[in-house]
Amino acid sequence: MMYNNVYNDALVKLEIGLIQQEQEQDQEIEQEIEIGIPTFMETKSRLFLTPEQRRNIINHRREAANDNGNTDRSLTTHNDELINMEIGLNQQQQQQEQQEIGMDPQSDGTFGTEQTTADSEDEEGISRKEEASKKANGATDKGEPETESRRRLPKRVRDMYTTADWWSLWIGLESFAVATAIVFFVPFESDDGRAKYVIPQPMTWSDHPLDAWDTYGTFGTFYLFLHLGTVYLLAKSFMGKIDDEKPASGYAKGFAAMSGVAVISFWLGQQEWCARHGLGYATFAIVFGMLLANIPISCNSDRKTLPDTLPWLKLVAKDGEFFIKSSLVLLAVEFSVLGRVGLEAIVVAWVGSPVALVSGFLVGTRLFQMDAGITLLVAVGSTCCGASTISAVAAIVGSPSADISLSISVVAFFTVVFTFVQAYVAIGVGMPDAVAGAWIGGSVDQTGNAVASAAIVSEEATEIAGIVKIVLHSGIGILFTIIAFWWQTRRDNNNNAERKPIDFLFIWDKFPKFVLGYILCSAILTVALPHLNGTPEGSALQRAVLTLNKWWFSIAFVGIGIGTSIKDLWHGALKSGVLKLYLATNCIDIVIALGLAYAVF
Repeated sequence: MMYNNVYNDALVKLEIGLIQQEQEQDQEIEQEIEIGIPTFMETKSRLFLTPEQRRNIINHRREAANDNGNTDRSLTTHNDELINMEIGLNQQQQQQEQQEIGMDPQSDGTFGTEQTTADSEDEEGISRKEEASKKANGATDKGEPETESRRRLPKRVRDMYTTADWWSLWIGLESFAVATAIVFFVPFESDDGRAKYVIPQPMTWSDHPLDAWDTYGTFGTFYLFLHLGTVYLLAKSFMGKIDDEKPASGYAKGFAAMSGVAVISFWLGQQEWCARHGLGYATFAIVFGMLLANIPISCNSDRKTLPDTLPWLKLVAKDGEFFIKSSLVLLAVEFSVLGRVGLEAIVVAWVGSPVALVSGFLVGTRLFQMDAGITLLVAVGSTCCGASTISAVAAIVGSPSADISLSISVVAFFTVVFTFVQAYVAIGVGMPDAVAGAWIGGSVDQTGNAVASAAIVSEEATEIAGIVKIVLHSGIGILFTIIAFWWQTRRDNNNNAERKPIDFLFIWDKFPKFVLGYILCSAILTVALPHLNGTPEGSALQRAVLTLNKWWFSIAFVGIGIGTSIKDLWHGALKSGVLKLYLATNCIDIVIALGLAYAVF
């Protein structure tokens, strides 16, 4: 039987006040227990009492108050609320009678859905009931009544412009369109240096930091971030996140501050020595974010940090994962690359890495008894493409920022170590250049580190390592799709849990929408690039899309760093098993890649 959630919420508030009286009236509590009426603290089922049970409680309260002769003003107020509850119960019974004769109290079915699923949401407690009450009254996230036309829209249609999942897709597609427009409207030639930096950004520099900036890069970067910030504010507005407590000015200031740190991180990542040794923008962005969040700005006992004194910075930093989802659309590649690079590279990339991924996941969950979520992050980070795949998978499985930061930090640190170790091992044992390139490309995380490592060996090794990484990168969207479907239908960590039924609407609701954007943008590149072959636009388009992806990533990594406690990160790395899992998984990946490289090259 369905009941009005509004009265349920009112009853909860009433009971809280009555419990305070019960603490001073021990005799009354004993009388309640004798007649078999449970107190609010003894059971959660009070949220689902029938009207008759509620009326018995009301009558008993009134009789107890009259017997005690209590004329306290607060008790009188509660009696008045009891009378109002009786009136509400009468109205509720009338609604139930209407329902029994076929009259639906709501036209969109929300009322019935909330009550049907209430039992399965027991642990969510009162907050879910308040949310259901808002929906029953047609309230939006801003606390304002929904318009009649908006309520008539199906829920999945409303989700397309009110949820972060869908907005990550729209921002990704809009960014793809911006990158494409810049490529076709900014004049440049194929052999011109502008083709590499058609998306405004700092250029590669060596000794003088200002060499990284020219007029186009300086003003273009400013206007680019102004545009990205505007799109971000538009998304937050449609999602109902802007209100009096969280004004648009706060979001604007927070985004501007994080963008400034992102620009500095990108700038330093373009320095030749840093780029050659694997210290890219991602490492600097996370480190700078963590320094902002963990270095106290005062010597007082409270030891406040910068985000503590600037709430708008912490407000936007929480959207780091949202920025990551938006940027993953821009990892698009040309599908036809798989047919051009050869079967050997495909075998090393897409036989070795999946086997190592599954092996690492099983080692973490079965042998080390680790949580499945963080195990999956470390496994994909150590076997595929490092920070980008960790970010993507974290968006799919809903990992907290602490797990993301911990996984990226561990993977990034050891990636720099293995960049040099594997290169000099290959040289030391006299490994053939082709084998060395395939081995490094299949086992060193992140494209830049793999190329830098192979470059220590030879030019041939560098070329093959790059091809293997391209193949691995081109199929990353397929990996995301498989993980998304598997994660929604997997067994729970509880061994007694049953496998969830395969409901395609449920999978669709949980499916990360940015994967759709990745597939769409990859299809566009697959169709467009062959027609643009030999033109300046054809040589710059994919590079431009990936550059805009890096800008979003840089902002996101700053936010993740701000949301990370170094103290918790250190203890987490030691106690969570992430270190030993990474080393175990990476060793598996290294051995498998080496065997396949010798087998096919």
